[in-house]
Amino acid sequence: MLSLFIFCFIYYLIAGTVIVLGYHRSLTHQAFKMRKWFEYLVVVLGLPAGTPIQWVGNHRFHHAHPDVDIDPHSPIIHGFWYAHNGWYINTKNKLLCFLYALAGPIRFLIDAWNRPRTNQEYNHLAKDIAANPFYRYISRPSVYGVLLLMHLLIPFVFAYTVWGFYGLIALWVNLVVIFNLGDSINSLGHEKIDEDTSMVNHTVLAFFTFGDGYHKDHHKNPGAARLGFQSKQIDVGWGILLVLKFFNLVYDINTLEAQ
Repeated sequence: MLSLFIFCFIYYLIAGTVIVLGYHRSLTHQAFKMRKWFEYLVVVLGLPAGTPIQWVGNHRFHHAHPDVDIDPHSPIIHGFWYAHNGWYINTKNKLLCFLYALAGPIRFLIDAWNRPRTNQEYNHLAKDIAANPFYRYISRPSVYGVLLLMHLLIPFVFAYTVWGFYGLIALWVNLVVIFNLGDSINSLGHEKIDEDTSMVNHTVLAFFTFGDGYHKDHHKNPGAARLGFQSKQIDVGWGILLVLKFFNLVYDINTLEAQ
């Protein structure tokens, strides 16, 4: 079963890279640029996170209004489960949020319909993304739905063909871990410590989310390509970014640190 573990690890590595570096640090915060063909590949691989227009607009609005009433997913304002994943499906029902957290591949079926149709109110903050014809095309509900179903079918058919039932279970668990790691940045990255501080750095979460768990540092300087500014802080995403730079896939990297 070593080969199955390697497959799941590669899946996790790719998922983390395309979301943390592609959607988040590059598209949203423009911390670096990608070669256009590579950028399109990264975004297509990252589609389970949502359409690029919706994802970027929503996240930029969150940065502009963190932990106030209009923040789309503040646990301080709306509660843990809504911030964790309830805002995707517009519910504060804890049981539904818990089941959604464990849904794994079933989330693809829900999100294929839901993601391109909901949480669109901040798209005006992603006009630079919407100006790209390719991103407008894959953000269409019908196109996005087809692509997300391909995200579901291709890896699961492959896993079942090679490893049978064990492959399906392993990939399901892998998806649960990946989705919840990403969701935890919103739910665990915000705590009401005092009147001036509502973001925190989680070292363990940061390691498994390729640096994004350093949420307090990120909010201080969202345009920085590297998170984890102290010597003992490990930013796996930064290491991956350096590898991509070596292969000339990224450029114009913003190396500014937290202020």
